[in-house]
Amino acid sequence: MKRSLVVALAALGAPISGHAQTAAPPPPPAEAQAPVPRTIVPANALEHTFVAALTNEAMRPVFRRQLLEAHVALALASAEPDAAPLEIEVREGAAAAFVFTSARRLDEVLGANTPRIVLTGRAALERLRGKNVVINAQLTPMLTLEPDDVARYLEAPVSPNSAGPAQ
Repeated sequence: MKRSLVVALAALGAPISGHAQTAAPPPPPAEAQAPVPRTIVPANALEHTFVAALTNEAMRPVFRRQLLEAHVALALASAEPDAAPLEIEVREGAAAAFVFTSARRLDEVLGANTPRIVLTGRAALERLRGKNVVINAQLTPMLTLEPDDVARYLEAPVSPNSAGPAQ
């Protein structure tokens, strides 16, 4: 799995705007350093597993399963009922949609006024099929998924303990 979007996100240099960008931001000056992502203090079961998966490979499949079953916040392009997911160009020709492990995390990065929908991770990834996805952008841990990665996540069987149908 490629993780080139992480580099592109770090190159943004400033907090991500809650609005889609039509052009890539200018590169930061050579002497500028990329911002250091803020490490989250886990506030829910998904975040506890995500943090554990950062250093414990055995927790990664647990995180993938929990991500599909837990509720996450998907940033939207507008407050309209049928709004498309917010996609931000992270480098020329590459845009990504943003999923957060909670509405609180979305607020921290994109701001409290950013339109969003809270739904299961599976439902969010279904809406984002074929797109690049960043989970917890500008936070640690952060995960980037390319379209093939999203498809692999969605191939996982639905757990009998699932929170219900996808939204």
